[in-house]
Amino acid sequence: MKNQVSRNPLVFNCQTLGKLAMGIGVLSITLYGCGSSGNKNTTANTVSKEVCLDSIKSLEAKLKTIQTPDISLYNRAIDAYTRYANNFPDDTMAAACLFDAANISMSLSQYQRAINFYDTVSTKYPNFKRAADCVFIRGFIYDDKLKDTAKARAMYQEVIDKYPHDTAIVTQARAAIAILGKSYDEIIKGFEEKNKSQKKA
Repeated sequence: MKNQVSRNPLVFNCQTLGKLAMGIGVLSITLYGCGSSGNKNTTANTVSKEVCLDSIKSLEAKLKTIQTPDISLYNRAIDAYTRYANNFPDDTMAAACLFDAANISMSLSQYQRAINFYDTVSTKYPNFKRAADCVFIRGFIYDDKLKDTAKARAMYQEVIDKYPHDTAIVTQARAAIAILGKSYDEIIKGFEEKNKSQKKA
């Protein structure tokens, strides 16, 4: 897969974000129903987590039966994710909760909300395994959805500067910058010309 991605910069964008949207049903409500007691008492927080884990099991079963998207349910899921992350910010699941909230927001075309979540994850949880993805996807949203090439370029460049050892995503960021602001026709024409020159060589 990595080899395919490095050959075609569009593969990452389309496939990764497509899978992101397709998997939203499973990812969306992992923590739905997790309430916040607002009590800083350790025992109360432990009980809340136990309640959340029970909710996860029952909701995952329900998610498998959903045939069509439920916008109201997805928004309630976002609220549940953020409640969990806000009440248990040091928990190992906090960053993943916000990442999933961002993914759901993006699937609902709530782009600015998604950007805010992705930004929080990469800033507050720099060691999160998907931190680089958060920056890249922000670039994609600015680029493809909000048509703000300046901010998109800044996000892609941030990927290159902050995550130089993540060669796969750095390659994608460089490829995204190379086609930034170009129409699909221009991109396709560029690929065709590049393929012709490679065949001649």
